[in-house]
Amino acid sequence: MKIFTNITREYLGGITATNNSLLSFLASKKQKIIGLEYDTVRCMKGPFVLEGLDQNFFEHYILNISDLPFEKSPDNLGELRKYYRPAIKEIKNLIRTASPDVVLINGTNYFSWIVATAAKESGIPAVLRYHGISSKENSHLPGKMKRRFLKMERSFLRMAEAFIFPSELCRRTVENEVFGRKIDEAYVIPNPVSVPGYIRKPAKRKIAMVARWSWIKNYGAFFRLHEALRKENWKHEASIISDAGEDKIPKTITCLKPTDPEKLHRFYRSQGLIISPSHFETFGNVPMEAICSGVPALVSDKMGCAEILMASGLEEMVMDFSDMRKVTSRVKELCGKGISPGRIEKLKKILDPGIINKKILRILKDHIE
Repeated sequence: MKIFTNITREYLGGITATNNSLLSFLASKKQKIIGLEYDTVRCMKGPFVLEGLDQNFFEHYILNISDLPFEKSPDNLGELRKYYRPAIKEIKNLIRTASPDVVLINGTNYFSWIVATAAKESGIPAVLRYHGISSKENSHLPGKMKRRFLKMERSFLRMAEAFIFPSELCRRTVENEVFGRKIDEAYVIPNPVSVPGYIRKPAKRKIAMVARWSWIKNYGAFFRLHEALRKENWKHEASIISDAGEDKIPKTITCLKPTDPEKLHRFYRSQGLIISPSHFETFGNVPMEAICSGVPALVSDKMGCAEILMASGLEEMVMDFSDMRKVTSRVKELCGKGISPGRIEKLKKILDPGIINKKILRILKDHIE
């Protein structure tokens, strides 16, 4: 089988870790992959996060669309297709040359929409794997821009034959708030998590947040939590790994830049508690990786991974972040607290990459005409 898919390399995007896990699995099963990455800048680093993939089974292409900025694109979908016609044409040419059996669309951003449009016009079956809900993540934008994201996301219903969601929360939200109806071919499969190395005892009084700089991640809650703990004289260290500038982070919080997966896992193990207070998240790889490393996490009940924690007997790590007094109390309970090895193993079985990627491959094969 030959699979065409859009790929990313951003360290802080759960989509990158999730997709790389699948790419490695597919290559190990001798499945041919054509990976297409988009570029909106003239100069960029090499794709080192994709190293290690067997070049006999993985072809990597980069499409530069810096001359077609999304900020200047029209609102009408018909006009949007005309605007992005040069990119759509290039992708169709690549599809025609590569002759894939199926297109796996990762995410619902505008480049995913371009790929989906090219696949539809090429007559190739497409499967959409949800990561973030684009219209929800951009719901804070001005009306015209917000409506454009919603129109684009709704149009995926006509272009994809099947949808893979990382949580029931994600599926319900898309069906109710985006498409307005149930999806016939919908599969709920969590994101895979693979954490190398040992499980260690968490540190004392060290809290951290790891996320890209986006309003939906709810950084403000982490800042307020830090200040509330300081007012209660609960001495602690607070850190953030983010792509934000240091000027946006309170001076009493250590700000670190995004790093590679190996260093990130070492960072988890140096902490006492990972905080994920997102307003909404389809899954949430960061807290799952931390817990599988032996470090507790506290996640918003509006995150898809909360379902996995509840099923693993870790419900104390899930809560509503609206009452800061309750949040500070829970932080003090969890920070530095060890996790039962049995519960970690249960979590790892649910998130096992081999099992999850095998299910994805089965779905792709089922939707080849």
